[in-house]
Amino acid sequence: MSTLSVTIQYRPVRIGFCVQHDSLDDLDRAIRLTHTFWGGRFNPMIPVGSNEDENKLARALTDIFEVAVLYPVSSTATVDAFIKSFPDLPWPKFERELYIDSPIGKVASFIDVYHPLRSLFEEHIKDKPEPRVSSTLYQWDSVDPLSHILLATFGSYPNRDEIGKDYSGFFVDNLRGQRVEIGKADNLPPDAYGKLTPSALTAFGLDWSGFSPRGDAGFYIGDAGSFDDLINFWNLRAANLDLLFYDLAHKGRLEALKDAYVAELLKRPADPVIGPNRMEFWSRLHEIPNEIDFGHGIIWSVIHDEGIWNGLNVNPRRVYINEQSALASVTDSMTRPSLSFQLPSKPFFKDVAFHQSVMVSVSPLVDPFGQEEFTFRPPHIPELNGYYGRESYLAGREVRSENDGLGIILDLRCNDLTLRALPSRELIVQVFRAFGMRAEPSQAGLIAGRLIKQMGGLQGCRVFKITGVRNLIEKYSSLQAFTRSAAIQIIGQNDPETGQPRFEDFENLFIEQRSNPKLTPEHAFKYLVRNAVFRAGLNLECPYCQLDFWLPLDDIATEVRCELCGNSLNITGQLHDRDWAYRRSGLFGRQDHQEGSVPVVVTLQQIDTIMSDKMIYTTAMKIDPITANVAPCETDFVIVGRNNYQRKTPLAIGECKGRKEITEQDVGNLARIADAFARTRIEPFIVFAKTTSFTQDEIARCQQAQGQYGSRVILLSARELEPYFVYERTEKEFEIRSTAISLEDLARATQNIYFDLRPKM
Repeated sequence: MSTLSVTIQYRPVRIGFCVQHDSLDDLDRAIRLTHTFWGGRFNPMIPVGSNEDENKLARALTDIFEVAVLYPVSSTATVDAFIKSFPDLPWPKFERELYIDSPIGKVASFIDVYHPLRSLFEEHIKDKPEPRVSSTLYQWDSVDPLSHILLATFGSYPNRDEIGKDYSGFFVDNLRGQRVEIGKADNLPPDAYGKLTPSALTAFGLDWSGFSPRGDAGFYIGDAGSFDDLINFWNLRAANLDLLFYDLAHKGRLEALKDAYVAELLKRPADPVIGPNRMEFWSRLHEIPNEIDFGHGIIWSVIHDEGIWNGLNVNPRRVYINEQSALASVTDSMTRPSLSFQLPSKPFFKDVAFHQSVMVSVSPLVDPFGQEEFTFRPPHIPELNGYYGRESYLAGREVRSENDGLGIILDLRCNDLTLRALPSRELIVQVFRAFGMRAEPSQAGLIAGRLIKQMGGLQGCRVFKITGVRNLIEKYSSLQAFTRSAAIQIIGQNDPETGQPRFEDFENLFIEQRSNPKLTPEHAFKYLVRNAVFRAGLNLECPYCQLDFWLPLDDIATEVRCELCGNSLNITGQLHDRDWAYRRSGLFGRQDHQEGSVPVVVTLQQIDTIMSDKMIYTTAMKIDPITANVAPCETDFVIVGRNNYQRKTPLAIGECKGRKEITEQDVGNLARIADAFARTRIEPFIVFAKTTSFTQDEIARCQQAQGQYGSRVILLSARELEPYFVYERTEKEFEIRSTAISLEDLARATQNIYFDLRPKM
């Protein structure tokens, strides 16, 4: 048993409120409901239309906000159909309701505002001679033309008849608040933006992680009665942008609030990078209206359909209640490891009446050492939520894939957690299945996987970087024996004229602990023998059949049996002039050259060095179509990386060769597989690797796999595979970055080395 440090975040469950498009009644009800939950103002509003074109925005919002559950504000056929199209987001509880019946009345399904409200009460009001905080519940007439933006900005609660709870009274009474009426003709209070309102309460005590390139505070310019503008305004605020709504048609009523908020924003200290304060203005209008006069430093952003939610503009940051570390025990089972730990102390109140659920986000810092075939860090592919739940948590409805781990929707009473590691190969099989392809391990893949295991993992395969090692394995068949001195000469690539080894390129290669600063051919050979690539024996002559035969060290005795004729012989007379003779053993004793495994493991080892612990992999897989437009074929390996800055999961498929050529069929098969992955979720790459050099014809063929998506092809020759640092040799010839840390880096470098050559002058 070993231990592993994990990071635990307690987070509100992010609910996507599905509203019928153009229904302001639906939108108002959803906004009231969301204000009853902790983190409610960060829940997106999902406008659902009647066809796929209208639902592009809805799908983009569901994805970019990493919604955990979808709730139908009004159960219509279109809304229900939309929710059913997300089988990977099942409702985690038996009853599909936000408020469920209990012996004590209605109880919220997810963690509600009782907790932040009581925290405020305990810290600032209870037993204090004068309350240090007070709440404000703004109220208005439903026919007020500003009613929708007042609701979206300040918040309000559903009637008690609807949810069985009087949140309005709870909010005002316990936070020593006041109810403030806003008349239909009244100007909005200038200090309203800073009040403790229902909207502000949902955000109390929350922190956030992540980065959004568009995060300046400011205003949304729009029509207070427009469904589209209200949806945009709410979702931008849900993405953690501090915005106020400004409608030029109601300029008089909004002016005082606008001026006060602008003055507050201008008090912020200047940013050390971008300089003086800026205000960001969002609108569906393409030009700034002449009536807009907010001073200098305005950034005008046009919001258009789903384009703003493509991950490159606004990235909703994850809000969380608390983050702690925990020490987990890792049980090394014969089948798969499991991770068990006590949940850290919870920042919640333990009243029996509040059996609600919270999202517990688990992020292992590293996978267990030496367990490459398993992972506790699955890629962020929500389509696999059900698989992750069944295989990792043994429950399919509560688990959600996240950018850096798994999220589990747990009852607040839960005190411990056990997660099982996922088998890397089976996980990758499920990735292919999610995108319409059937994948299963091939014979070559099983052999390569066993070879990696034999060498102690991918980094134990560094010895195969050495050209002479590969030549030695290739030179002798499984039935041919060779001497230690011959092996060392081949590994050292000795000069035929001087007899001196030409080993400078590998002298600094680290394969294991050694006393000498430089690696030698002899050291490399000993390493191969210790790892059972070769085994020692004797070449003996049978006096009966007069043929030579080889006897392994383990079988040597005074009397042995000739493996060719079966007669027994005494070997003592042959020992005085016999050197040890070596043969390939185990997997390396196969006549099939290990199904081409050596180029595969060398490539995987180099990419593993580049990506560190940010990848899982499997060796060769047979691919067949289910619904995808691919041809039955085989890929030498599959690599799945950690999410990139675009929230996409990098995935690489590879074809590896020794001296054989990359064929046009190889290129076409892998290109079609890459095309089959949805680029909204997966960033596919195609790796062509050779432990020799590429011909010009091969380079031209490989370039054809770039497709319409630009740089996705990676070429790695011996020049890139043999050094420890991938471009250690290549940077001497081309204008490229000397380092790479991702598949994207490798694809960019390939462009400059092979396709759009940039040689050093």
